[in-house]
Amino acid sequence: MTDVILADPPPPVDNTWAAPAIGVPLALAIGLVVFFLVRSARGSVRDADDFLVAGRRIDVRQNTLAFATAPIMYSTMVIITGHIALNGFDAVLLMTAFTVSMLVALLIYASPLRNVGGHTLGDLFAVRADERTARTASATLILLTYVMFLIVTMAALAFIIYRLFNVEALWLVGGLTAVVGLIVVAYVFMGGMLGVTKMLMVKAVLVIAFIALLTVLALAKLNLNVFSLLQDAEANAVPDKRGYDLLGPGRLFGEGSTRSAPPEADPWVHLSKVFSIVVGTAGIPFLFMRNYAVTNGRDARRSVGWASMIVVGFYACMCLLGLGAIAILGKDGIGIIAPHRDITLPKLVDELGGPVLSGALAAISLLVVAGVLAALLINVVTSVTKDINVVRGRKPAPGAELKDIRRNVVIVGVVSVLLGVAMLPALTHIFIPTSIDLGGAAVLPAVVYSLYWRRFNTAGLKWTVYGGIAVTMFMVVFSNGVSGDEAALFPDADFKFVDIEPGLISVPVAFLLGWIGTLTSRERNDAAFAEMQVRALTGAVVPARGQALADGADAARPGREAPAPSEAH
Repeated sequence: MTDVILADPPPPVDNTWAAPAIGVPLALAIGLVVFFLVRSARGSVRDADDFLVAGRRIDVRQNTLAFATAPIMYSTMVIITGHIALNGFDAVLLMTAFTVSMLVALLIYASPLRNVGGHTLGDLFAVRADERTARTASATLILLTYVMFLIVTMAALAFIIYRLFNVEALWLVGGLTAVVGLIVVAYVFMGGMLGVTKMLMVKAVLVIAFIALLTVLALAKLNLNVFSLLQDAEANAVPDKRGYDLLGPGRLFGEGSTRSAPPEADPWVHLSKVFSIVVGTAGIPFLFMRNYAVTNGRDARRSVGWASMIVVGFYACMCLLGLGAIAILGKDGIGIIAPHRDITLPKLVDELGGPVLSGALAAISLLVVAGVLAALLINVVTSVTKDINVVRGRKPAPGAELKDIRRNVVIVGVVSVLLGVAMLPALTHIFIPTSIDLGGAAVLPAVVYSLYWRRFNTAGLKWTVYGGIAVTMFMVVFSNGVSGDEAALFPDADFKFVDIEPGLISVPVAFLLGWIGTLTSRERNDAAFAEMQVRALTGAVVPARGQALADGADAARPGREAPAPSEAH
């Protein structure tokens, strides 16, 4: 059984690019800079709101940089480069889905979510549904996606230590991964949301500047001629046995692209991935819930808009780097099998800038993943504090709540690090697509219905959230991620019947279930919808129907005046 669930070690590769003698000092220097920035944020943390949502004082500039880092992870920076070098146009199309998801977030909820106020999804759901049910649904969604992202994020830390710092002893990789994880826990403990925001700002500045520099160097290698880059990329491309060109469609979307699917299903398989990324990423809680920390709804909308433009520029550079890698290194210089896709960018960096840039890549990549872990942790601690305490009927005294939150950071953080390290040997590749599918199938429909459908009620929330989770998990179990493929959890078994990404089916089914559940219940509260409209569109504080609303409103904090409608939207 352990042979089934444990991952095989990555195929050996001659690591000629790692420069730990430069990467380690740079990583320590970046860590110290982040430490002092996070420590400077500690003095502004006076109560629970200051810790969890930075007192709602995050401005447009800060949130733009922090939000722009949301889709920048190990997979969407290092691995995607190798993916583009191998699959060209189709991989670029897949990458654009991440940028489109930010537009979905901008159009649907960036401003309304902040205007409604609160700390978690539970505050939004509680306006339209029974509070206990709303908080339970919120905690379930956040904890489920948190565990999946946590395990994959810790695995990414281990891969960076293994690949970019050239640490080969598995016990040392695990130990260093735990150390980095605990440092992130300490950062969150000290600075709360403001500290995490400053950490993400440093991440944004460094990674964007570094990728921009690499892009210029790659273009300079080809006389600053994009057309030469494209021509050389096509000429040096790894041949496709079906005859598809690198710069044309087909390598991922054409027939015969998926090992475990019939040829006629291939276009649907990969288009379903694009769809799931677009709607699923927009629904991942830890990515969009930081909008609660922004000054007002208008600033939330502006910051997400600016962040979207930054991300478009970032991924345009990643596109050039992916194609530049095959143009400069040739087909023998890139990773040509899936487990080696993450060596293409390091080899390109080594070619362009030698050990100095290779060490910088290692240090910055460590910060990239550490920033994701910090955002995950502050998100789940907020849910534990605000959602689970309500479900348990526990309301800490105002003076004790901050201590309670910091205790939660330590407990949840340490347990998370231990869990992540324990799961390093396991097959975890299925967690990222599953969590994205859950974001689209369980979170997004519930948010859309809560904000925009007058008839929505408690039953509809249950059917949407738990129905979306059930349908997604059912389809995942019978997908090629679990059986019927050599990379599946059970490669020797074949009980799959789902070839496409589950989100293509589970998202519309979840919307349908929410509609059915709502209409089968007699519960209807038009006043609650009117209240939601007023709060979502203007940010004005409505007299509370219950304690949940009072807790979620900005005006509930002592000494803070309610925002005028003109300021909120």
